[in-house]
Amino acid sequence: MVKPGRRRNQWRGYNRCEMWMKFRRLVSISLFLFCAWMLAWASLPIKRQVDIQLLQPSLLRVRLNGQEGGPALLNPPQVRLQWPSSLRIGDQAVILLDFTSVHQDIPSTEKGIYSDVYDNYNIMLEARFEIVGIRVEPANPVRESLLPGQSVSFRWEITADQAGDNTGNVWLSLRFLPLDGKPPIQEPVFASMLGIHSSSLFGLSGPVARLLGGVGVVLSLLLVFNDMIRWWRKIVTIKHTHDSKELINNDA
Repeated sequence: MVKPGRRRNQWRGYNRCEMWMKFRRLVSISLFLFCAWMLAWASLPIKRQVDIQLLQPSLLRVRLNGQEGGPALLNPPQVRLQWPSSLRIGDQAVILLDFTSVHQDIPSTEKGIYSDVYDNYNIMLEARFEIVGIRVEPANPVRESLLPGQSVSFRWEITADQAGDNTGNVWLSLRFLPLDGKPPIQEPVFASMLGIHSSSLFGLSGPVARLLGGVGVVLSLLLVFNDMIRWWRKIVTIKHTHDSKELINNDA
């Protein structure tokens, strides 16, 4: 016969064990939800914006003494600027500027006043991107040769070190290099202002939030690992019992 004192001690021990299991499960669920949310914030793709403009020969010409017409790019190109509107600090993103030949005819009213610029000039594209509060690679300006009908792309890699709203500017210019050796002529053809919002999670950067979120999810699962094993065994046992009953009923 179990003495009343011993029974009370057993009951208290059982209550403590149950309370500890419930507390452990509560901590595991809370940790899992918080770390999964942190991991999702740090892993979601960033939003991007696009600005597209079709340039006309009036912008792509050599301006000589204020005269109309003259040497120009006769095949109007398209400029496409793509940039992230938001950025997690510590993460790296890309800004793309594409100068693409679209093989579109110029208006008939302008055909007679422009000549092919390649008859007298070599051409280079010069791109610049400037913004405060964000690191930019490569350094400005960036230049590329432009051959007839060729498309040119510029790429900048950016990284934010602190949270905040940042405003930057992108410029694209044509550098006309006379074949007779005269000084080059530079003409701006495209400019755009862009905004980038850099953010953090409780001061954490994207890479740190991904690391802590992943570790936290693993730890939360380890806290209930034994419970998961017991639940799995229980499910397997119930399924096995159900299958055995069906087999007996079929044999009958």
